[in-house]
Amino acid sequence: MHFSGLLRQVRQLLPLLVLCTAYARTSPAQAVATPGAGGKYAVVDMQAVILNVEEGKSARADLEKQIKAKEKDLLKKKEELDKMNQEWEKQAPLLNEQARMGKQKEFQEKFMSLRNEEMSFQNEIKGKEQAATQKIAIAVSKLVNDMAKQRGFEMVFETNSAGLLYLKDPVDMTKDVIAAFEAQSKKGNTAKK
Repeated sequence: MHFSGLLRQVRQLLPLLVLCTAYARTSPAQAVATPGAGGKYAVVDMQAVILNVEEGKSARADLEKQIKAKEKDLLKKKEELDKMNQEWEKQAPLLNEQARMGKQKEFQEKFMSLRNEEMSFQNEIKGKEQAATQKIAIAVSKLVNDMAKQRGFEMVFETNSAGLLYLKDPVDMTKDVIAAFEAQSKKGNTAKK
């Protein structure tokens, strides 16, 4: 039960971790220019970009596969622990104090080992998420910078950033950024073939 709850948390946090990583790895200065007179402003939903570009979808699918495979392994170990605990509970009244303490210590060591393995896996997944997200965020940041210059925008804001509460009539560049990112990715993939 504990492990399935952990996996649910990992799955629920996956999009949030992707988003947080993107923000932590990109500098606001990379996407925001100095305001001028009569400025044109745009916004980009970085989370939507990361979740909708093929590279982001692929990274998420790979992580899901890894989570499912590890979930099976950890579930098997948890079932073994449950069986061990049930056997201990049945045998405990028949065992002397030293044997009971030995069985209890063995169970606790295996339980802690499983718990540590779960936490280690969760950290590994977070690291892989951060790496995938950072790569996308850096490419998107450069792309947004180029697109903003071409279109004459003075400022481009990330829609989910904590500092942006209101912006009058911004141009939403999110769909354009996704399309440009995918086009750029296809060109890069074609060149590698």
